[in-house]
Amino acid sequence: MTTSIIKHAIGANIGALGDMLRSAVRRAEEAEDAIVQGEQNQAIGTILNLDEYLENALALYRAAIALHRYGS
Repeated sequence: MTTSIIKHAIGANIGALGDMLRSAVRRAEEAEDAIVQGEQNQAIGTILNLDEYLENALALYRAAIALHRYGS
């Protein structure tokens, strides 16, 4: 792989990572708002599959690091 392709792939992974983490934060904030309003079920429903976002974010992080190490 060329350096340009690696840099592009790392950038794409980091961009997607940021999007996923921002989405996770929004969901956590929505859940916090719901719990403050006494809506426990809504709060839990809002964060119910948050683990998937975080696992996917971790996979993107690891891919970016692996590409960086490969290209170095």
